[in-house]
Amino acid sequence: MQTMSPTTRGPRRTADERRAEVIDAAIIEFATFGLYGASTEAIAARAGISQPYVLRLFGTKKALFLAAVERVTEQILDRWTEGLDVYGDEVGFEQATPAQKLGVLGEQYIRLVKEVHGLRLVLQSFSSAEDPDVRTVVHASMKRLYTFVAKQTGASPGEIQQFWAHGMMLTVAASIRAINESDSEMWARTFVHIPID
Repeated sequence: MQTMSPTTRGPRRTADERRAEVIDAAIIEFATFGLYGASTEAIAARAGISQPYVLRLFGTKKALFLAAVERVTEQILDRWTEGLDVYGDEVGFEQATPAQKLGVLGEQYIRLVKEVHGLRLVLQSFSSAEDPDVRTVVHASMKRLYTFVAKQTGASPGEIQQFWAHGMMLTVAASIRAINESDSEMWARTFVHIPID
């Protein structure tokens, strides 16, 4: 019987790399089925590992859900940071108004509308927030996002509230894939904030 050599299987992944792969798979499953509907078996299959290994890495399904929510928060912050860095290089960050900086963050968030799973997971986390552990992580994530926006833009609380309201509209638009209807439907064009002639 022929055995596979270690090189045939490819390089062995570290536990951190496996954790990252599992979280990526979990974002899709939890975004689709929620905390209670998603299964660790399906997440494991999507990640290409065994279900017991998923639990060895995270302990519980809820702990994995919370890690996925935290990952999406990091992805949003990374996208915003990247946008502001590019804007600062091109325009000069110090000369920009709070409204211009909010506009940069908004443009970055609009791009997330096409990456539906992360934003749908945000909505799933809100609907699961009766659980105190989930609510604690959601509050911490919202605080991190708010603090970033306030510090980086210098916008007033009222301006941030408007920005947040628009962002929530985009989050819903992403979840229902309104962008797929935006070429032919006025409601969808308005929802995803595509300029209307």
